[in-house]
Amino acid sequence: MLTRRHLMASGAAALAAPFLARPVLAAAHAQAPVLPAAQKFAIGDISVTALNDGALRLGPEVLQGIDAEDYATAMRDQFRDPDTFRAPVNAFLIQSGDTTMLVDAGTGGAMGPDLGRLMGNLAATGVAPEDITTILATHLHPDHVGGAIEGGAALFPNAELVFNEAERTFWTDDAIMQQAGEGNAMFFNLARSVLDIYGDRLKPFSGEGEVAPGITAMPLPGHTPGHTGFAIASGDASLLIWADIVHVTPVQLANPAVTIGFDVNPEQAAETRAALLDRVVADRMLIAGSHIDFPGLGHIMQAGEGYAIIDAPYPYAD
Repeated sequence: MLTRRHLMASGAAALAAPFLARPVLAAAHAQAPVLPAAQKFAIGDISVTALNDGALRLGPEVLQGIDAEDYATAMRDQFRDPDTFRAPVNAFLIQSGDTTMLVDAGTGGAMGPDLGRLMGNLAATGVAPEDITTILATHLHPDHVGGAIEGGAALFPNAELVFNEAERTFWTDDAIMQQAGEGNAMFFNLARSVLDIYGDRLKPFSGEGEVAPGITAMPLPGHTPGHTGFAIASGDASLLIWADIVHVTPVQLANPAVTIGFDVNPEQAAETRAALLDRVVADRMLIAGSHIDFPGLGHIMQAGEGYAIIDAPYPYAD
């Protein structure tokens, strides 16, 4: 059973603050960088395009297992400014045959003007919301599914919502919501709204298994009960979209025991992270992360007592 006392610690309250303090910004996801943040990669015959939604300020106050001084040291060791570090929010467009899928949908208007840029970046690829056939939700946090809805309607009118059933069980449990407290109601309400709005197009799954041709769900519990990675395979090529295995990459790769206040079960999240890091190193797997510097793809290598990421090479045109 999940240790519910861990639900939504200090970090989660910090994440909720922009949502609670500001109205939903209907136009937020129409904003886009001067240059679109959309980068395409080929995984065999499958096209994967990284899409950025913006970035979050995640300082030492949202982390457990590290103090501010060690946080600053870890950042400087990675040539990062501890006072200005921001973690990206990435989603991934998958195009394979007749299917056009999104792994996560960004924040939409749920988290303020520094985010919600996915739709502008998606438009830059030539893909319209109605072209999306499937949303593969890694989990139901607002930075992953907030952009699936707008004004009480589905923003992707033709898409099925594929998600781990454990997410619905958790976020729709009134007892857990009450225990989490009023400050965390936004997480539950948004997840429930997404499930209600996509109600006739929900496609839950349980455990590990194929959720689309060439795409396998990999349960990675701890961050949330149904937190899931998606492994893509085509020919000899593969990619694991590992979602929220790390949030503050320079810190949590160097010290995988560090957890974040958004983790529902921090101990399980740390165990999952440690096991997966060992696996991706041993298997030399290409990974993609929701909160790894855009475009978020790379290989993980051992580095002292921790790990480091080697960015995927730029996909030069032939």
